[in-house]
Formats: sequence, structure tokens, C-alpha cells
Amino acid sequence: MNGGIPRNLWYDVPSQIKHFGNVGHWHWDFVDNTHFWSPGLYPILGLPNGLIRPDYTLLFRLIHPDDCPPTMEPDLVRQSETVPPSIFRIVRPDSGICTVMSRVEVTTTPNGRPLSAHGILADISDPAMLARAEAAQRQRDQAIFHSVRAFTSTAYTFPFIKFSQKWLDLVGLPESELLQDPTRPFVKAEGVPWSARIGGMYASNHASYLLPDLRLANGDTVRYRLLLVPVLNDAGHIESWTQLIGPIQLRIRPSGRLRLGLEQHLESGHVRAARALLDWSMADLSGASGVSLSTIRRLEGSIASVSVANRNQVIGALRSAGIVFSLMDGATIAVSKGRQIAG
Repeated sequence: MNGGIPRNLWYDVPSQIKHFGNVGHWHWDFVDNTHFWSPGLYPILGLPNGLIRPDYTLLFRLIHPDDCPPTMEPDLVRQSETVPPSIFRIVRPDSGICTVMSRVEVTTTPNGRPLSAHGILADISDPAMLARAEAAQRQRDQAIFHSVRAFTSTAYTFPFIKFSQKWLDLVGLPESELLQDPTRPFVKAEGVPWSARIGGMYASNHASYLLPDLRLANGDTVRYRLLLVPVLNDAGHIESWTQLIGPIQLRIRPSGRLRLGLEQHLESGHVRAARALLDWSMADLSGASGVSLSTIRRLEGSIASVSVANRNQVIGALRSAGIVFSLMDGATIAVSKGRQIAG
């Protein structure tokens, strides 16, 4: 197996990290479930080179539980077309702790089926190095924001106690004023007030959206899509809400926590439709996902009756077989095979 780093993944690492001494990389081939670790990865993880068999699950288990990005979970990496960059701590077997920057690239077939994942971990435990790395990431995020005037953010409380800096920049209002009236940038609408509509979105257990006209910081009035997706924990309770805010003409290709939340809210009909597109029986889906046949039957009757973990396994098996769950207009999820539907 070629354990080299894809050029576009290497170039995505800030130059000050790229030339730093403690950098390691890993490769996971999903087809034959083989793994490769570079020699530089072992000291970052605090493991002896040559005595430990490379395995992504082992790497994942060394991530500090307080920092662990959900998108780094093995099942989600295997299902993903993209994995967002992240910074987290590694807890070494000797209880030593280091802070690392992670970059991951997933290789897919032309129809979007994940084939393998390549990752870089760079030890940025030095405070100055960490500060530079975080600044570089903020610059990249800001460049994307200025280009398309869209962004995603995550909220853990409602009513709000803090607003994303990108939201403040977009509407050009101080946070203190928005805390008093979060709907101040919204052009007055007929019917139910915006505040009541937003409260209803956060009270819902489902993905929902609004299409308000917003007054932007530059004085323009632009129609935006505000998509809100609850993200569930393993117990099935809402852990957070991921928001996508962008002009209505923007094409949406969900990734990261946005896609995680959307796929957590698939309904039984989506699973039945996906299985029909593959010409699979319930037994076929059970075998591909590792979920019992009785659980598949319950899931296709009422998806809420099945644990989040089992739902993730089933969805992962369908995606690995070529099923694409895509976001259409509003918050509608469509099912297709072999190609991505534009949102």
C-alpha cells in the first residue's frame, strides 16, 4: 500500500506546521480494511514503533474525550466524503498529553462511495505553535466567508447567550443589541413574527429552515436560507444545533456536523427507498450493516424505535453501497443512487 500523503492534503497544512518536527500521517483502506502509520505518528501517540499494529480505531481511542470531534469517529470517517479539520488533545498510554492539529482527506469513487482515508497529525503542543495554527485556520474560514457570504456554526443553548462572529460581521450589529432582539436584522414579515418562528425551529426535533430577507452590514437586503439541524447524542437527545446560513441561491453539499445531523433525522421511508434502489432485502441490509434482522424490521416501521448507534450503522452501510442522501430545497432529504443531487 502507498502510505504517501496526497498532495492537496499536504498543501492544506499551514507552512509553519508542515516544517514542524513532530508530524505523522496515517492511511486507512476501507476496501480491505488495512492501515498504515508513518514512523512520525508513533511518538505523537506515545506508542512504540514496530510493536503496535496500526489501526485507526486505536488512534481514535487516544483522543481526549472532552475534545473528541464526532466526525472523527471510525464509522463516520468510513461514511464521509469530507472530514473537517480539527484540533484536539491526545492522551498517551503513559498519561502524557499533547495537542495536535488534524487534517483528513477521504478518497471516493466517482459516485461518491468512500474508498480510503488519509490523515495528518501535527503536534502543536507548544502554545505559540498552537496560536499560529488556530490563526491560520481562522484566516481560511474567513476567506470562505468573504467569498460566498455563508457559514455554518453550532449552538449549544437557546435562547442565545452568544453569537458567531461571522453572524455579527454579516449583519453589522453589536452582540449586545442582538442578545436583546436576535431578529433585528430580519426584514419585517407578514404573519407570525420571526422570533416565534425561530423559537419553533429550536423547539422542533427535526431539521427546519427559514427564508428571511436580511439587512446586511453593507446595506443590502438579501434573501437568505437559515437551515437548522439538531444533532443527537448516543442517547437520542439533542446535543446541539448546527446552523447553515447562506444566500438562497447557494448550492448546499452537507458535510461534517451538518450532514451528521441530517442523516440522524432520516425517516423509515428514506431507508426503505434506499434499500429498494439497491434491490436489497431486509436480510441483505442486516448483513451489510451488522444490525440484526429484527432491528431492521423495527427501524423500517419506526426509525425512532432504534438506537442512534444502530441507525448510524444502517446509514453507513447504505452509503457504502452507493446511496446518496442529499439536501434539496428547504430541509427536504432526497435519496438517490450513484450521483449527488444538487441542493
